[in-house]
Amino acid sequence: MPNWINEAFESYISKLNHEFMPQLIEIKPEKKFDSIEQKKLSEAEKILAHIEKEFLIVLDEKGFQFSSQELAQKLNHWSEHFKQITFVIGGADGIHENILQKANLIWSLSKSTLPHALIRVLIAEQLYRAHSILENHPYHRE
Repeated sequence: MPNWINEAFESYISKLNHEFMPQLIEIKPEKKFDSIEQKKLSEAEKILAHIEKEFLIVLDEKGFQFSSQELAQKLNHWSEHFKQITFVIGGADGIHENILQKANLIWSLSKSTLPHALIRVLIAEQLYRAHSILENHPYHRE
């Protein structure tokens, strides 16, 4: 990842309290593959090896969209009921159906296709924004 992606991600994550501390796990994209479907399946197997399914949120442009207020309330609810919330960002060719089927929620940040590096930063910002809403911090303005 470019340095600015990592710096932006860390900037938002570092502002969260220790009760909600995300851990980033990166899976290297497949370089050799016979088909896009085979590539997505191989990436899915690697991703699933890292998931201890508690509450799984998969990012996909076809998922549900939330306002910042709605997301804050949902995160509050999920964190009260689940010890671990996992977010999965797919690779450049998308997410295999195996992961989509295991998801508790499919979340869309936009109907547009966005680069997964940028999604990492956007998720971190949205988590910080949701946290600031729940803590009545002035970061989020209506």
